[in-house]
Amino acid sequence: MRKCGKGTLLLMSAVMAASLFTGCGKGKSSQTQKNEVYATIKKRDQSASAAQICAWLSYRAKNNRLFQNEGIELSYCSDNLAVFSDSVGSVIYDRTKKKVIAAVDLDKIGCDHFYSEGDEENPGLETVIKVSKDQKWMIIYNQLQGKVNGNIYVYSLKQCDNMKLAKITPSKQISEKDKLYQTIIKDHKHTQKESDSIPGKIGDKIRAMDVSSSKYAYQWKDSKGIRKQSVLVVDKDGLKLYTLSGKENQPDIQSEMVDLKTSDKIKLNTQLPEYEYTGKDLRIKAVFDETKKKSDEDKEEGLVTIPILNIYKIVETKSGAEVYANFWSETYYRYGSLLKNYSGGSYPGVMYLKKTKDGYRVTKTRYAEDGESLERSIRKLCKGYPDVAIRMMKDSVTQNQRKKVLQKYVSQNKLKIKAYKEYGWQYVNL
Repeated sequence: MRKCGKGTLLLMSAVMAASLFTGCGKGKSSQTQKNEVYATIKKRDQSASAAQICAWLSYRAKNNRLFQNEGIELSYCSDNLAVFSDSVGSVIYDRTKKKVIAAVDLDKIGCDHFYSEGDEENPGLETVIKVSKDQKWMIIYNQLQGKVNGNIYVYSLKQCDNMKLAKITPSKQISEKDKLYQTIIKDHKHTQKESDSIPGKIGDKIRAMDVSSSKYAYQWKDSKGIRKQSVLVVDKDGLKLYTLSGKENQPDIQSEMVDLKTSDKIKLNTQLPEYEYTGKDLRIKAVFDETKKKSDEDKEEGLVTIPILNIYKIVETKSGAEVYANFWSETYYRYGSLLKNYSGGSYPGVMYLKKTKDGYRVTKTRYAEDGESLERSIRKLCKGYPDVAIRMMKDSVTQNQRKKVLQKYVSQNKLKIKAYKEYGWQYVNL
């Protein structure tokens, strides 16, 4: 048996797969293209308000266990302002008044690519957000392998009404040749540093705590010219901004709580309905239910279990049936209009079924062993069926299979979900 987190799951998913048996819905599917990026939904009912963006970020901070390696990005920091960003949106935070004064719907402009860098063979888009030195302008765009990809959106921070929370929209679009873009890029040349490589007190403190930090630390100078570096952190208390001053006599890191509360009461729809098998094969239904039951045993609250079964062979017996398969299962959680992958488990093996009055029930399950014993144990499980053993050793779940299953799940339950995402990779449109 193998249960894996995000990193392992990505490697295992690269292998070609065979037959797919799973739950059904009415959604249509299409072949997933290499490097496919989702089409941003621009329908009015899909556009999040400023208060909703704040609510999702607050939910993100309170449920840090779901997000594992994903931090909320610190896009900018100064004496009086900070900009926080992730896939649901970007917020402008007034550090003096300790409140959010504006938000940007990144979904609306298709610039919500965080932790999507991919690898050398399949690089992904990454969203960049930068603020001008005079704090009058903010630019947002996507980059691919360090180069601008698509539009550069310019936001006037004068739009921010300090008395009322507002959702700001782009003032204009510019190109890389524009003087504003070139000036901001020049001013930000040395502002970001990988947070996990930060030396000294701030690095030691982050590494010693059970926290999720922003990917980058933001390096800046205060009004007195003192060098500082800040990191956005989620810990057991919530969202915090850690700042280390360049002053030698500073005894410790400054830490401030970030208040994302707004006057609007927002009720987020974070729950996901259970996924059910709706096919007619009662043998597959028994296997589906058993796979789901196993994954549900230690499932986090708010997650949905999605079995994706590769069935290689079904052998009828006097008492029922033997099902040879990879009993793959994945779990997802909802964040905004995305389904995010939490974990996945690959369980190649055999399930033994007994026929009952109403159908079938699983009486025994034998899974392949891990590591070096994998091949030997699979051959033993599939004794008499060498072709099945070969397929079981090479087989896994493809992106196209996963997409088809999730399309059906979203359609079946009429969910307002636009895409799914695995950690470190691009969104896949549903």
